[in-house]
Amino acid sequence: MKETIKFIHSADLHLDSPFQGFFDLPEEMLAQVRDSTFQAFDRLIQQAIQHEVDFVLIVGDLFDQDGRSLKAQVRLRKAFEKLHEYGIDVFLSHGNHDHLGGSFYSVEFPDNVHIFNEETVTSIPYYKGEEKCAEIYGFSYEKRAVTEPKAEEFIPSSEDVYHIGMLHGSLATNTDHDVYAPFRIEDLYSRGLDYWALGHIHKRQQLSEYPPILYSGNIQGRHRNEDGEKGCNLVELTETGHSLQFLPTGMIRFETRSIDVNGCETLKELEQKLYDWKEELRKESAPVLLHLTLKGDIPSGGEEAPDIKEELRQIWNEQEEGQENWIWIHKLNVMKDKGMERNQLAQGSHFVGELLRTMEEVEEVEEVEEDLRELTQHHALRKYVQGFSEEEKEEITKHAEDLLLRELLKEGD
Repeated sequence: MKETIKFIHSADLHLDSPFQGFFDLPEEMLAQVRDSTFQAFDRLIQQAIQHEVDFVLIVGDLFDQDGRSLKAQVRLRKAFEKLHEYGIDVFLSHGNHDHLGGSFYSVEFPDNVHIFNEETVTSIPYYKGEEKCAEIYGFSYEKRAVTEPKAEEFIPSSEDVYHIGMLHGSLATNTDHDVYAPFRIEDLYSRGLDYWALGHIHKRQQLSEYPPILYSGNIQGRHRNEDGEKGCNLVELTETGHSLQFLPTGMIRFETRSIDVNGCETLKELEQKLYDWKEELRKESAPVLLHLTLKGDIPSGGEEAPDIKEELRQIWNEQEEGQENWIWIHKLNVMKDKGMERNQLAQGSHFVGELLRTMEEVEEVEEVEEDLRELTQHHALRKYVQGFSEEEKEEITKHAEDLLLRELLKEGD
C-alpha cells in the first residue's frame, strides 16, 4: 500500500517584481509593496513548515526577469536552507520569465533542492526515508518561449508510486495570455498521472478533479488584474484519493470595487459612507491597493464647481497613513447615473433615439472586448496593458457611449 504524501504546489513567485506606477504611495507603504513578493515567499515557507509537508513544488517563474537579481537568488537560497533543516525537499522548474538562457549570477542551492535543467521532460524521484514514494516529472524553458506542446513527453513509469507532473504552460484555447507549452485537458488525462501542478496563469483555478489538474496562481498579486487573495495549494495524495486546501500567502491585495453613492447628498454623507465601507474591507486583514468606482452623482456644489475627484482621493488616502491594514485608493472613478436622461432620449423618434435603442440590443461587453483585443495583444503594448476586468470593460463602454452622445447632442445645439 502506498504511503500518504503531502506537498505544496506553488508557481509564479516573480520575486523582486518592480511594482512600477505606485510612486504616490508614502515611502513606508511603497517599501511594503516592493518587498511583498519576498514576504509572500517567506509566508509560503512558513506554511510548508507548519503543515509538515514532504516537499514543495515551484512550477516556473521564480524570478520576474531572466536577469535574476542576486538579492532574489540569495533570499531563495536562505529559504531553501530553512526547508532543509526541516527535511523538506524542493522540486523546481524555470518558466518563460526566468528561463535557463538568461543572464544571471549562479547561486548554489542546498542538497534538498532538485531542479529540472532541461527543456525535455525528465523525472526526479522522491524518497521518504529509504522508500521511493513519488516520481516528479517536469522541464524548464531554455529560452523565452516554448511554443510546442509538451504533454506527450510526460510518460509515467510502471512503478507503484505517485506520479506528479509539473507543467508551466497554458490551454491551447487560451486567448488572455501568451500561449506557451500549449495543452488540452484531454492530453493531460491520457498521461495517467496522479496530479498535475500547473504554472504560468496567475489566477487560481482547478481544471479537473479526477485527476486533480490545478493552477495555484501566483503567491502575490502585482497589479489590478491580479486581484483578490493569492497563495498556494496544500495537496495530500493517498491510496484512495486526494485532498486540496488553499493556503494564503499574499501580503498586499489588489481590489477593484464599486460603491453606490446615489443617496449621498452632502460630502459629509459621502465621507461617512466610504469610511464605513473601508472599515468592513479593513477587517479582511491585509493592506489593499484599491481601484474604486463611485456609482452615482457625488456632491459637488453645482454644475460650475470644479471636479473634486482627485482631491477626494488624496484626502481619503491621507487618512490611511499609519494604519496597519491600510487601504490606498490608487485610482478613483465616478460613474454618473445617466439613466433617466438616457431613457427619455431612447424613446425619441430622432437619430439619437434610434442609436440608443440599437446599442441596447448589442452585447456591449463582448463588443468592447473585440475592440480592445488589438491593444491587449499588440506585441509592443501587451506587456504594459495586462487586460481589463469585466467592470473596467463596462466602464469603457459606458464612457464611450456618453462621449458619443455628448458629441451628437452638441452638434444639434
